[in-house]
Amino acid sequence: MLEQKIPAEIRAYKSKLIAGLSVRQVISLGLAILIGVPLGVFGRNYISTDILMWAIIIISAPILAWGFVTFQDMRFEEYAKSMLRFTFLPQKRVFENTEENCGLILRNMQIEEEIVQQRIASGEYEERSE
Repeated sequence: MLEQKIPAEIRAYKSKLIAGLSVRQVISLGLAILIGVPLGVFGRNYISTDILMWAIIIISAPILAWGFVTFQDMRFEEYAKSMLRFTFLPQKRVFENTEENCGLILRNMQIEEEIVQQRIASGEYEERSE
């Protein structure tokens, strides 16, 4: 099979939609504006301005992060899921006792050799000489 190496800058290319932004970035920016602007306009009658601005930032930040944040080739939701899983779920660690496994392997080899010797002695197998 023929293989051709592709340079990293070609593999890293992402298509742009508007003003150098990808479709994902445009959608996240639009959602943040659609949620933040009405919240700011209608919320100032009910909440003080400084608390309202913090509320808009807290609500808009995850939406914008969804579109713009990537870390080690993972999108924001993949990274957040892996961080939450690492932080809050118990870690499964595999422990293998190599001394016990080596002993088991040697014991199995010894049993197989004994079986072969018994079969040779009973005449089931013929011993080959080369």
